[in-house]
Amino acid sequence: MKNTKYMILIVLLLSVFMVFALSGCSSPAAEEPAAEEPAAEEPAAEEPAEPVSDLRPEGVPADYPNDNIEYLYGFGPGSVQDVYIRMLFDWVVEKEGWDYGMVVDFREGAGGRIQWSAMADADPDGYTIGFAPSAMLISAVAEDLSYRHDNLSYIINMMSDPGIIGVAYDSEFETLQDLVDAALANPGTVTVGVTSTIGQEGLTMKQIEKLAGADFNVVAFDAGSEVITQVMGGHIDAFCLNVSDATSFLEDKAVKAVATGDSKRSQFLPDVPTYQEAGYKVTQVNMRSVAGPKDMPEPIRQYLENVLLAASEDPEIKAEAEAMQIPLDTRTGAEVQEAFTSIGQDLEKLWEDDPWN
Repeated sequence: MKNTKYMILIVLLLSVFMVFALSGCSSPAAEEPAAEEPAAEEPAAEEPAEPVSDLRPEGVPADYPNDNIEYLYGFGPGSVQDVYIRMLFDWVVEKEGWDYGMVVDFREGAGGRIQWSAMADADPDGYTIGFAPSAMLISAVAEDLSYRHDNLSYIINMMSDPGIIGVAYDSEFETLQDLVDAALANPGTVTVGVTSTIGQEGLTMKQIEKLAGADFNVVAFDAGSEVITQVMGGHIDAFCLNVSDATSFLEDKAVKAVATGDSKRSQFLPDVPTYQEAGYKVTQVNMRSVAGPKDMPEPIRQYLENVLLAASEDPEIKAEAEAMQIPLDTRTGAEVQEAFTSIGQDLEKLWEDDPWN
């Protein structure tokens, strides 16, 4: 009996063991809870793009300018055109939010020829522009230089300074015709001071001589102030310069104007007739423009035109210019191109007929 009990117990234990063993083999292993995947992040709201200036044409690189724009100037600092271009670009940099600005590179010498040649020959990438007065076309025609009227990209005209013929305030001469009559009566005795006999002033007197059949004694001095000093001292009879050269002397009544050279009367001398009104179909006006080398990318040229024109219309800039008596004459690049082409072609004809060198 006793053995039978043990046998039954062993069978029962083995049965229990087998149940547990089978249970362990057939049951899946307990799985660890899967790590929760992070919820997909919603895309961050895009920062609103900075507004693109409505002055920037299509085709202008988004990072233009990514360096300073070099403005070449062939004369010393402090002139009205030097001051004015800085005023315009300061406005542009602020309003357009540029990281870079405009720097003036003074390329003095040879009466402007060094600067004008460097401007015409520069890389046309929109980073080199410069001062381009219409008077430069005289040497371009006479010397066949690279800054011809058809070899530049014109941006804007800033101002136009009319020519002026004047005399001492107490002079006996009251009109341009008085000077012409004296030169007709006594050829070579009426002396007219200029800063260059082969520049715009000298050519103006040459044209008047030709139209009147008169003979003036035209003498060149180093500066406009020296010319006027000679007139005031009675050493010469008259001067032919630009209005801005004579403004302070006119205000002080040291000299008086007998005629001015634009096709319309000067806003600063509304009572003084023009050369044409005096009977001589001659125009003497120095347009003072901004240009770059030929083949500048048109979108960049247009952008520079747009921003400089916008700056010129700012009320504060206009008020400052008026206080400085700057003879503003804002024109588009196309208008400058048309005017310079006409001037250049007229000079070419004059050169063919009567070379002035």
